[in-house]
Amino acid sequence: MSAGIGAFGSPNRAMIFAAAARACGPFDAGPGRSHPVSVNALAASLARPFETIRRQANMLIDAGLLVRSEAGLAVPLQVICDPRVAQMADQCHDLLVRLVEDVRAANFMLSEPRPGVTYDPRGGIGIAFDLLLATVECHHQRKENWTRLALIFAIEWANRRFAHSAGIHLAPVKPSTVARILGLPYATVSRNIETLVAAGKLRRVPEGLVITPDLLDSPQAADARLALANRARQLLGRLSQIGFPLDRPAGAYIAGRPPLPALG
Repeated sequence: MSAGIGAFGSPNRAMIFAAAARACGPFDAGPGRSHPVSVNALAASLARPFETIRRQANMLIDAGLLVRSEAGLAVPLQVICDPRVAQMADQCHDLLVRLVEDVRAANFMLSEPRPGVTYDPRGGIGIAFDLLLATVECHHQRKENWTRLALIFAIEWANRRFAHSAGIHLAPVKPSTVARILGLPYATVSRNIETLVAAGKLRRVPEGLVITPDLLDSPQAADARLALANRARQLLGRLSQIGFPLDRPAGAYIAGRPPLPALG
């Protein structure tokens, strides 16, 4: 999600663009298709109010990243070359490649590459967008706005990243580190953290912030993690169908393996 925030300045616009792009097809492998999507359909797929989607879509239209017609909203093929879109698309693609590399390094079973099919990174970008959207869809029961959901994901990741090396269950993270990881203004992060702390979803400790056990270990969180894992398996299977080199994923990077965010 940080890739989308960096490119669009807002998780709202990033998620709406990704959903519209997947509906309209400019990142499909092969010839691009054009299937306009309605604001109602986007709102339903993203589980967000119609007015929120309409307002953010209008901002994307004003920025030249969406076009409106009688049939609905569409993502023009030339938008692929827009620097903002290319930044998000390339980063999402390479994060997906890093995931495949890590899965392979952990000796998890992957499908065999499909012989005779040349991999087109556009198809990989589309699948990376699908995984980004699945992350939100699988956690819809948390009922947070996307900024707070991004904060929860970032804090949970940071809590777990160094927890075992520190010999504790969760390693606290500072709000300033979370702001840097996500590329959000500190004031925005601080304001939303206060809301999450008040709601009992985050807890302050002397070293920073940790996810509360009620949020981390709830049946809903376990269901969301399982749903996302199953969706990720499906998407990795689709990668094999479009010729992704699952036996040598490092060769598929656009800009190279993205480094993990620094927590120090």
